[in-house]
Amino acid sequence: MRTLVTGGTGYIGAELVRHLLERGDDVVTFGPSSNPGRIADIAKDIAVVRGNTAYASEVFNVVKDHRIERIFHLGSMLSSPSQADPWASFQVNVVGTVNVLEAARLFDVPQLIFTSTIGTFALGAGTVATDHTIQRPATMYGSGKLYCECLGRFYRSRFGLDYRAVRFPSVVGPGTTQRTVAQYNSWMIEYPALGKPFECFVTRETKGPAMYFKDAVRSLWMLADAPRERIEMLNYNVAGLDPTPMAREVEAAVRAHIPEAVVTYNPDPVIMDYYRTARIETFDDTCARKEWGWLPEYTTIEALVPDFINEVRVNPNRYGL
Repeated sequence: MRTLVTGGTGYIGAELVRHLLERGDDVVTFGPSSNPGRIADIAKDIAVVRGNTAYASEVFNVVKDHRIERIFHLGSMLSSPSQADPWASFQVNVVGTVNVLEAARLFDVPQLIFTSTIGTFALGAGTVATDHTIQRPATMYGSGKLYCECLGRFYRSRFGLDYRAVRFPSVVGPGTTQRTVAQYNSWMIEYPALGKPFECFVTRETKGPAMYFKDAVRSLWMLADAPRERIEMLNYNVAGLDPTPMAREVEAAVRAHIPEAVVTYNPDPVIMDYYRTARIETFDDTCARKEWGWLPEYTTIEALVPDFINEVRVNPNRYGL
């Protein structure tokens, strides 16, 4: 299958590309290619097209020229950059998604998989967010993603596009460089694995729903493979770690493998303001489990940490470490 992955050199996209290659897909990546090292070892096996989803002509050209049969739309501006530059975020995340949807419609691409976020839930969500919880985002990133969820639903009902989406919680994995509200989870593991001290910017008791990056990738291809008649919710929560660990529990799991780890705490007031209003502790993914059999493989921080440490130490170049 000729598959396009926008954001295919990114944090999750690069791992999805590897999986699709193993399955025998002809893969095209599209985006700014800001992390070429993540795909350096497989670059000869894929088509890498540099471009910006905010420009419709560039999106249309890559879909038409490569006769794309399926799109995984992962390319977006993340939460912190979106909050700092909401105007650029609108162009990339909202206009860019419209362009991808239009390309799918105009060039008869049967299926489009979109990635959304737990950030579409905020005001009044409570401690448990289900697929039926009212979505009132409080950030530019969450607002843009929610609008695109609605667009995808419209394109499915109006034009017959097989649109489907997952909402990720915080995704834990190696090689991320942007400091976001939940990034402490990844760095708490990555820094000690590299022999570096880590100053955690939240309190020891801070927690928020999270999943391992390998499970995030699994959720994408599992959703894509599910029979169309099973897809009813369209936009799905997908969860990973259960129960949601506190920062100190992540630290304890790391120390079980790296006793000499140096971890200190210096909470950032701005980030802690976020956690005072973001109260979700359980990201309920019942619909994904029922409709297409979603089950994460890494369900505890104790299972996640040793695999993460191994990835950091065995494949540092892949993650830019």
